[in-house]
Amino acid sequence: MAQNRRFPEFCKRITKEYFSTHKESEIMANQKRKWGFAKILILLILLGLIAPTTHAATLLFKSNFGPGVSLGAPYNFSTHGAWQDISGTDEETEYTWPVAALGSDFSGIQLITIDSITPATIGNYITNEIKQVTGPDGKLIYELFQNVRIKGDLGQAGSQAPLMIKRPWTIGDVKDLYITYWFKYPEDFSSKLTRAVPGSGWRTQFQFKTGGYLNTGNGDYRISITILKELDGQLYWQTKGDNVANGPWPRIDYWTVDNHSVAVPVGKWFKFEVYWHRSSGSDGRFWSAVDGQVICDYYGPNMGDYKLPITRIMINNAYSGGAATVESHSTGLEIWDHFPCGKDVSCYKK
Repeated sequence: MAQNRRFPEFCKRITKEYFSTHKESEIMANQKRKWGFAKILILLILLGLIAPTTHAATLLFKSNFGPGVSLGAPYNFSTHGAWQDISGTDEETEYTWPVAALGSDFSGIQLITIDSITPATIGNYITNEIKQVTGPDGKLIYELFQNVRIKGDLGQAGSQAPLMIKRPWTIGDVKDLYITYWFKYPEDFSSKLTRAVPGSGWRTQFQFKTGGYLNTGNGDYRISITILKELDGQLYWQTKGDNVANGPWPRIDYWTVDNHSVAVPVGKWFKFEVYWHRSSGSDGRFWSAVDGQVICDYYGPNMGDYKLPITRIMINNAYSGGAATVESHSTGLEIWDHFPCGKDVSCYKK
């Protein structure tokens, strides 16, 4: 009978131990779950802090050629050319011309003519203006219009009007840079290029050149993007690295990328993008795209024999061996120190 009286106490003790044990287990499980959630939260925070820096880019300059921006009169005339400043604060972007980034000592348009000119005759050869037109989205925008009116005969590329950023060779190189803008060729663009006359089937889109050889403006390396016309009349993109940068050496073409698959837009706006990382090794890169479609992605050395720095960036250039007039329509210029929309990511439609 004594054992029977102790039995309820025994059951009570066992039940208490059972629930106590399970309660401790549940507490430990909850603690583990909380620690697991904490680890995930910490990981997400770290990813939030670290991931953006992988693709972080700094906007160096932006202009829509909007109100507040103007073209000055040509000045500093030479026998075959002059210079034309762009100045003023763009009310749409709040960035000011001339470009202060990259150590620039000039940002505007260089005017180069095939014949001798004076201030009275320069306008017969080249005229530039900022005007309001219908933009890429069908809305009114401001564009920079460069117009080479006299350039020489077919096959002659005697006159040009590059939108240029110029910088001294004494301040070092531009190792990484991304440039984008909207651009348009006129409806009759293709008809002005021909293969019937040697040297008359091309038009320059973009270039950069180095400088500083023997403390002069001469350079040892150039990268250019050119539009060429095939025998069947089709237009295509050619990107090339060479040593044609006004140096005293015989021409050397280091690499060439021809792109026949991405169409050359004519009569409509397109977004042009270019990025480079300069190096004398295999990590060198030059990338460009049109409306988000890559036209060149070259990896490899992209420096000359003397490793001279970039001194001239020709954002676009009204320059061609075809028939005049040679026109450039551009707007929405942005300059960044790296890909702004993520590594290797086009900013088309973003």
